[in-house]
Amino acid sequence: MGQSFQEQDGVCDSGGCYSIHLGRKSFRESWRICKDKGGNLATIKTPEEASLIHELLLSGDRSGPRPRIRLWIGLQRQPRQCSATRPLRGFTWITGDQETLYTNWQREDLPSSCTAHRCVVISYNTADRSGSDQNNFKWLDGSCTVVVDGFLCRYTYQGMCPTLKNEGGGPAIYTTPFELESTVLAHVPFGSVANLPCPDGTKEDQSVLCMARDDGSIGWSKDAPLCSDAPKDLCEEDNGGCEQDCVNLDTHYYCECTENYVLGDDGKTCQLSDPCQTANCEFECEATPLGHQCKCPDGYLLSGDGQSCFDIDECLQTPCPQECSNAPGTFECRCKEGFITSEFGECLDVDECMEGKCDHLCENSLGSYTCRCHEGFSPLADNPDQCEDIDECNTPDNCDQLCKNYEGGFECLCEEGYKLQEDLYYCRSVEEEKHSMVKSSESILDDVPDNSNIEWSTNTPTVKGYPTYHWLMEKTTEKDATTEKPELIQHGKSGSSNEEHSYGDETAVAAGNTVDIKTSGDKISLNAFTSAPKNNRNVIMPSPVASQLPDKTLLSERERRPGDRKKHDKSWLLVALLVPLCVFIVVMLALGIVYCTSCAVEPWSKSVTDCYRWATTSKDNKSKAAKSRA
Repeated sequence: MGQSFQEQDGVCDSGGCYSIHLGRKSFRESWRICKDKGGNLATIKTPEEASLIHELLLSGDRSGPRPRIRLWIGLQRQPRQCSATRPLRGFTWITGDQETLYTNWQREDLPSSCTAHRCVVISYNTADRSGSDQNNFKWLDGSCTVVVDGFLCRYTYQGMCPTLKNEGGGPAIYTTPFELESTVLAHVPFGSVANLPCPDGTKEDQSVLCMARDDGSIGWSKDAPLCSDAPKDLCEEDNGGCEQDCVNLDTHYYCECTENYVLGDDGKTCQLSDPCQTANCEFECEATPLGHQCKCPDGYLLSGDGQSCFDIDECLQTPCPQECSNAPGTFECRCKEGFITSEFGECLDVDECMEGKCDHLCENSLGSYTCRCHEGFSPLADNPDQCEDIDECNTPDNCDQLCKNYEGGFECLCEEGYKLQEDLYYCRSVEEEKHSMVKSSESILDDVPDNSNIEWSTNTPTVKGYPTYHWLMEKTTEKDATTEKPELIQHGKSGSSNEEHSYGDETAVAAGNTVDIKTSGDKISLNAFTSAPKNNRNVIMPSPVASQLPDKTLLSERERRPGDRKKHDKSWLLVALLVPLCVFIVVMLALGIVYCTSCAVEPWSKSVTDCYRWATTSKDNKSKAAKSRA
């Protein structure tokens, strides 16, 4: 790299070490250098790690060609992996995870940058001695291929060794696995070598290794003291050169300081141990080998002046699924009305319908619900969850006459002398309804001539010129259907009383109220029709084909009484149909029983065809004729 490590270029705590490397490199080049030294690009996942980075940047002289330096950290985002709802915005730590308790973005995410590979730098103004620069330690994302001023590496180890005490020759010099030489480390990483100078007249300088011991703990390869073997009171002469206390051991001695003082770098003098007494930290202060460090509690971040703390607005990182309420040092997630927080921090819809809030019907929706009423009810104006009956009788035109309201509906009634119609709305006079029924029945029978001279017959009527069919014995041939308008015979005032209507070979003449029926054997023909009704109604006469079927107007003579209306009786037609049908069914059942019995008594050796010997050619003609008649 071309950079020589300075003592202030590294810092360690119980979790690991950070180092700063100055030199213009791209993201990929920086990552390779960190990997070669046994580490990785720095991850800053907690406020404690952020404070350690701030301490590293504030220590030493970092000035260069430009006052503001930018250093790569181990945070990158692949193309099209943006996520505005996550704290890291879709970025991933170089270790492969996205978990973090700390972010410090300088600006909002740019949508146009989502399509490219992006990497993150941390910026620091080396010329800012007062700590007023608000952009110090902020994160910026940019192209991974550009070169910046340097990078930060992080190293993690399986354990740390304590620092070695000065035995009179000076402080120990620690050489870490990532090639940092320092005398001010508070924690020495596993694999480091410590070189302890020994005072004159004792052993040579001692070197020990931070390693894993047999009991599994991490410690130095040799226990102190390292510089002397023989017990000797070295404190007798001039207090061993110590400013305050001198501690003599069998092989060596060392200086100690009283309470509130710490041993100086020379190992003999004492300095005020609590530099925080003169510090002006807003919250907490921690003494360091270089002085003191102000610290902030969780939810706060150290400002640029290194003393005050400002609250982190966690809600800006959208950590909540719905609503977020920021508070000093913390935040609170809340759900909107109609939702409830689950044990996993999610907002789940509350089914208000399960709570029985609605009087009738309930329809749940996301974050809300809707109450509905049954038909005949309406919601209350002051409480839409409850329903009240609608008085339909107050609505005009719901009933023709009277209206009776009840819970959930209504009923129409009629006044005395009226009857409710089938539509359950209109009322009709009972007398008017009776008159209408009588008039309707009279209109049906008006077309039947009232002539006592008509000869009645139970034989099937026929029409001259058309074949006679026996409706019980012979099949009828269905004729093709037609859409032509049927022939109508109309009578009215405009027609002549002597007008003739021809149909085939027959002539029908309207002559008063007489109807002549001519019979010839079993056939009957109509030669006249009834006269035109007085009210000039049009009468549709039946076609000759229809007259071939039994007509309900052909009544027996004994059913006609003087002065009575014609009656229609179809019972004889029903009997004529059912009797032959029943006889036919009984005969078929008898034949079936005889057939099954004759087949069942045959020996098992016979085949089914043996039951049909009557159909073979061995029978004589007489037998065939008998079977045919059967």
